[in-house]
Amino acid sequence: MKFNSLSIEGIQVLIARDDLNHPTVSGNKLHKLIPNLELAKTQNCSTILSFGGPYSNHLHALAWACKESDLSSIGVVRGELHANLTPTLSDCKKWGMQLVPSQRKDYRAYQDTLSAFAGPRLASELPFGTFSDQPENTLVIPEGGSNKIAIDSLYDAYKKVFSSELGKKTTHAICATGTGATLTGIFKAAPDSVQVIGIQAVAEGEATLKRIQSWLNSEPSRLTISQGHLGGFGKIPSELLEFIKEFEAQHNIPLDPIYNGKAMFKIVQMIKAGDFKQSDQILFFHTGGLQGKRGIILKD
Repeated sequence: MKFNSLSIEGIQVLIARDDLNHPTVSGNKLHKLIPNLELAKTQNCSTILSFGGPYSNHLHALAWACKESDLSSIGVVRGELHANLTPTLSDCKKWGMQLVPSQRKDYRAYQDTLSAFAGPRLASELPFGTFSDQPENTLVIPEGGSNKIAIDSLYDAYKKVFSSELGKKTTHAICATGTGATLTGIFKAAPDSVQVIGIQAVAEGEATLKRIQSWLNSEPSRLTISQGHLGGFGKIPSELLEFIKEFEAQHNIPLDPIYNGKAMFKIVQMIKAGDFKQSDQILFFHTGGLQGKRGIILKD
């Protein structure tokens, strides 16, 4: 994996460029999808069904990956489907994904049900009346592609980062977090001496930590979650756009305004607040998702 090394207020920040691991399905989504696609094939599934919002990196990656793997895909989209689809959903449709709108209360009920399972399930095994007409060979994976086999895949990928010569100097590992699966993989991969911090891009309070605890079957003492959503998921205040514009101009590293931009914005705030010592080295995992940046204008 490629690294960029920056100095911010005298603190070394090493950026693991997982956004460069694939031209289309970049970052943590690639690591999550590989084992789920393999499972679908071993179980002779022809279709994968999953969930996401209108700007979902997960659905975007899933649609492309299923097309490349000769699998059908179904995306259950939170909220209404408008006539003018987002660039994300337009790509999904172009790549053959069947888009199904879901009312928010139903959507959340689906996720709550899926959270009770450690791994993917066949549609026929789930109590979802809406999907009862799906063939038995439809594999259902949760929002974000976040399940146990995805976390194991993330662990395998990020273990190599910590064992690299640059990664060995890490004192703090940080990433943006949504469902918490990537953060869990990083936590499992990190040496016991490393403090792991998740920057919340979703305003769900303690729910992220509770989900991580259920995946780990323990309460991780060296893991903390810091709020960084800036008003809610998908909220993009002007100061964030200005920060991203200046950061990209200075470091030539692209940031999306949904996950990585907010996380880096928070890191800089934490550094300026004195939350790190001069001897610390921060390892920031850039998790990709740059497709979600389309349509966002960085003001001149």
